[in-house]
Amino acid sequence: MFRLKYLLLLFPFLLISCVDEDDMLGQDFVDPSDIIIVNKYSSFDISGRLFHEGDSLKTSDYRYVTLGSYSDNQFGKLTSSIYTQVSLSSSSIDFNFYKDSAQSLVLSLAYAGYFAKDTLTKNMNMRIELYKLSEDFQDSVPYYTNSTLAYSNLIKDTTIVVAPTERVQVGDDTNKLAPQLRLDLGQDLLQELLNSGSFASNKEFKNFFKGLYIKLTPVSDPNGMIAYFDMYSPNSGITLYYQYNGRVQKYNFVFASGSRSFVNIDYNFAATPLSAFAQLGQDTIICNDSVGDKSKMYLGSLGISIATLDINDLKQWYQTSTNNLAGFNQAMLILPVSEDYITSVGGDHNVPEKIICYRKDDNGKLIYIHDVFGDSDHFSGKYDKASKSYKMRITSHLQNYLNANIKSSEIYLLPDLRTYKANRVVLNGPKHQTNPAKIEIIYTR
Repeated sequence: MFRLKYLLLLFPFLLISCVDEDDMLGQDFVDPSDIIIVNKYSSFDISGRLFHEGDSLKTSDYRYVTLGSYSDNQFGKLTSSIYTQVSLSSSSIDFNFYKDSAQSLVLSLAYAGYFAKDTLTKNMNMRIELYKLSEDFQDSVPYYTNSTLAYSNLIKDTTIVVAPTERVQVGDDTNKLAPQLRLDLGQDLLQELLNSGSFASNKEFKNFFKGLYIKLTPVSDPNGMIAYFDMYSPNSGITLYYQYNGRVQKYNFVFASGSRSFVNIDYNFAATPLSAFAQLGQDTIICNDSVGDKSKMYLGSLGISIATLDINDLKQWYQTSTNNLAGFNQAMLILPVSEDYITSVGGDHNVPEKIICYRKDDNGKLIYIHDVFGDSDHFSGKYDKASKSYKMRITSHLQNYLNANIKSSEIYLLPDLRTYKANRVVLNGPKHQTNPAKIEIIYTR
């Protein structure tokens, strides 16, 4: 537990005048009951905890997916792989039509960004492995970070250059394509498809070709890279190239409409501040110390971790202050980023762009706090580079909690876009010695 400091601020018009001999001028004419009294309160006990989201994070059927592996000393090693169906771009297909003219079969995945240690990393040699799925996807069943499907035949195992920002030249064509991962799938799979005959529907085809398992790992870089892909992009799919009327033509298999997919994530927290997550049944870490790792809150996307702050102690303050409390104007949650973390990773370029506050409803489901829907973007949880902190209004949420309209005393902190971005950040905890997480309240008596 810790003492959370509340900074009680004067209204802006009270701050613009200088201190001089006239600062009390006119007070004899003001009714004492009308004077705004500002008080400072700094005796709150609030606790912080970390949870490993892990297998509770749904990863199926999203447009954007992650693929790759990344490792650091704070969050450990994370490996993200993809299971996906492949669909026809037409209602049916007869592979006999392509038997004598087919040339190649190429996988393409449109890049949507990437995560690496620093901004100097533009590309990386990585090992890509592709397998055929031997188990069907289940209709309407959600899949999570720990979900898997059986796979068997190896389609490809090779080293490629992963370059998420570089346009691609194909053959002698001088018109380069948008950034995308491209891989020739080889003649074995091509011949298997050509010999498969015809399929009257997409469902028939998916029963025959159940899909792909794709894995991407660094060859030599100690940290690695996680690439983001847009599965619904017209540049994502498998292309069958063939000759027709003396020209190269193509037939597209797609990942968009009619295809299911999910991301599997493997975590290794060994020798990190999150090593307790590796213990069987352990998914909670208390972060209420004033020094050391447990004075910090480790917030990681892709199911690594989420954080909570328990504000139950504010209720006692509110109950004892009700008789004298004239106005409850604003509550601001401020989460400083650890300076040690920024130094260790070489800057703040990889921290989440935004942290969002959630609460649990009466059924235990995470939902947004009311303030998320406010009209101000300045204090919506976006990262502020100037102060190296996240700031978010929680006024409405706090008022609802103190008035007993909300039962849960915990605020959940989650990185925005956590299902398809790999950003992570270390925050100062509520008991940090020099710059703790805190709530600033503006109120009047």
